[in-house]
Amino acid sequence: MTATSDAVTVVGAYAQRAPFARAEAAAVRRPRLLRGLLRTGPRVAEIPCGTGHFLAEYVQTGAAVTLVDACPEMLVAAAEHAVNVGVPVERTVPTVAYLQELELLAEVDLVVVPNAAINQLARQSSLTDMLTALRQALRPSVEVLAQVVCTHPGGGVDSATFYDAARQHRVWFPDRWFDPADAGGAVLRRRRQHRDDDRLRIEFDYIDPSGHSLHATTVELALFSAQQLRDAFTAAGFAHVRFLPGQGGLSEVLATTDPGAEL
Repeated sequence: MTATSDAVTVVGAYAQRAPFARAEAAAVRRPRLLRGLLRTGPRVAEIPCGTGHFLAEYVQTGAAVTLVDACPEMLVAAAEHAVNVGVPVERTVPTVAYLQELELLAEVDLVVVPNAAINQLARQSSLTDMLTALRQALRPSVEVLAQVVCTHPGGGVDSATFYDAARQHRVWFPDRWFDPADAGGAVLRRRRQHRDDDRLRIEFDYIDPSGHSLHATTVELALFSAQQLRDAFTAAGFAHVRFLPGQGGLSEVLATTDPGAEL
């Protein structure tokens, strides 16, 4: 399975977003299951890593870290972030790759898919196909932990650092200020959002103190119910699929590559 033209376009947009992404990633709450999994899985891959979401957690356990992202600019920032938080260079493996084109990650015990990346990737290829590509890159008995935006009975949707279901849709509002230390200067991120059934569209605009737009971008996500996520993980070849509420508004999926089968 190769990356689609849509995926290439999305990755290209992240090159300009890289200067702000470190500050954005810092706001993402760590998965509540992560700390327990790190006790038994010292070799971690974060896919896609962006600028690195949970590196401070990995370094506390002495984990070897594989950082995978299709955007080279994001990957450079992630490698620098890893060094800054204390991950030894020799225990950091930066890998430029689309998830759809991953080669075998033979030295990995745990994969973390952060901050609703699955929802975004599923707008570029089918959820099952994308998860199958991930499964094929992993050896047996690897744990996969994913943060997802999920729909709930009655029409509710998870909230996250980039989405608040209670906010009025299609209206711009100030979202957050970036600290000058982590964004290269005071920057206001504003956003507007719109949900259309199983699709979520988030627009971001990064404003400098004089009111000029530094960068604007749009993120689109596919929304799934817990059952749809379980079914897709199972169809892709994962076993022991569990779905549960997480922290910071995002839900969590935990699954394992079948210890008794190779795809």
